[in-house]
Amino acid sequence: MLAATAEFPDLDEIIRDANPERTAKAVRRLGVLFAQNAAQFNPQHVAVFDGVLKGLLTHSDSEVRAELALHLASLVNAPPSVVRELVHDDAIRICGPLLKNSPLVDERTLIEIARIKGQQHLLAISKRDAISPNITDVIVSRGERTVVRSVARNDTAAFSEQGYTSLVQRAADDGILAVMVGQREDLPAPLLQKLLSESADLVRRKIFEAASPERKTRIAKTIVEMSGDGPTQEVRRDFSAAQGAVLVLHKAGR
Repeated sequence: MLAATAEFPDLDEIIRDANPERTAKAVRRLGVLFAQNAAQFNPQHVAVFDGVLKGLLTHSDSEVRAELALHLASLVNAPPSVVRELVHDDAIRICGPLLKNSPLVDERTLIEIARIKGQQHLLAISKRDAISPNITDVIVSRGERTVVRSVARNDTAAFSEQGYTSLVQRAADDGILAVMVGQREDLPAPLLQKLLSESADLVRRKIFEAASPERKTRIAKTIVEMSGDGPTQEVRRDFSAAQGAVLVLHKAGR
């Protein structure tokens, strides 16, 4: 007999009764039971949990739903219809763990939520592993400063050319974001040059200092190339960043 049925022989009665206390207790115990034994359950077991929990959730309060979401957030075989319901919840304490971690939340769902939900939802999505350019395009377009910095900091996030262009534009008045974007290994060379050219000298130095050794070489070359381009400016410029870049190249024999 399925573990859930053995644990709760009166589940049908609990669902019909909809007593808040009994329902909460059942959801909590089933959530723990599923999380502890998920690796042992086959698709038929998962389907039973899915149907039972979906029925119980109808009568569950936000605290119980949030606890269940935490139990299911990282499971590859979590009850699918339960995950779909919880991930669309407006309360970030319920949907947040699933938006950030659940392997069952597909790209289409993430894009849909990113387009219509609030900044906390966007922030949770921005922390996922391996976010596609289709998703980051929406995040960069709709996200406020904290959200955009978060997705720029995410090394596993991928960006389209338009996404990177938007990031560079937003970095023009956000030095912290500029440093984050400047460290990204996949930033196209023309956009790296644009980022550096539009950054203040102090920000440019921080971009250089925060970069990996390999990245510093690329940044240094870009700064040196920029220092020799264009007409002479009447405004006195600080070329210490370019001088530092030259020293790095010289020490590397380049």
